[in-house]
Amino acid sequence: MADMAGGVRGERLIQDHPDGLHVLRGLKGIGATTHAPGRPPLGAAQLRRVLAAFDEQGATVTYHLAFGMWRKTMQRPNGVFVTGTDTGIGKTLVSAILARAWNADYWKPVQTGVAEEPGDTDTVAHLAQLPPERLHLPAYVLQAPLSPWAAATLEDTIVDATTIVPPATRAPLIVEGAGGLYVPIDDTHMMIDLIARLDMPVVLAARSGLGTINHTLLSLKALQRRGIPVLGVVMSGPPSAGNKEAIERFGGVRVLAQIPPLPRVDAAAVDALAQGIAPLAECLAALYDAETEAD
Repeated sequence: MADMAGGVRGERLIQDHPDGLHVLRGLKGIGATTHAPGRPPLGAAQLRRVLAAFDEQGATVTYHLAFGMWRKTMQRPNGVFVTGTDTGIGKTLVSAILARAWNADYWKPVQTGVAEEPGDTDTVAHLAQLPPERLHLPAYVLQAPLSPWAAATLEDTIVDATTIVPPATRAPLIVEGAGGLYVPIDDTHMMIDLIARLDMPVVLAARSGLGTINHTLLSLKALQRRGIPVLGVVMSGPPSAGNKEAIERFGGVRVLAQIPPLPRVDAAAVDALAQGIAPLAECLAALYDAETEAD
């Protein structure tokens, strides 16, 4: 499979069982109900003795799990999906900076909260100085400042994540999500499901301050479990060298930029910050070349 990239990852899961009944339930839960070839099943008396031993001392069971995922490598995506560790984390500012740095188009598939403030498309257009032809209309626009699923329910509107299709573009495309990874879009899909379906690498927007290590590493772990590549993290707030180092070391990702508190958020500030962003082709090459070496 020369045109595929991916591999098998292993993980260890340890479960504590207080008695024999819990051990049996655990084995049934994973489908381990067939005795080993050539070995007769335990009789009722033997099984009772085994369960009694577990009842006295309990048991710790270690499962070694292996899971794999592969993707085609013949054509690298020309763009990124910007998501965040939380809502209000600065995704729109990050999107504007990346759009300016990479001369990219911008698209927000699902826009909520327009009853209280302008949509993010207008904000990015102003901050990144994008002409109308570089902007793409959302698939869904909702009034309430809630998750897409909650806003659609309130407004008696149907949102279907499977109908969301990215626009055709020649330029790189910056896609901005709504909220974090586990924000529900409809009755069955979360934002992370949309990211996986669009098959784009992620730029994760995160805070720089206290608590960001935990929130960022949890988000990175969720993306890793789905086999979604992460181009890097952008941190916003007072720069923290320690938090940056921890995220890079334990998250296995690059911090692409640290956005300090800005006295004014305008096009000039975005342009200045965009100058410090590495070219998209360079970032994609670093990401996918590293994945190929790891495989």
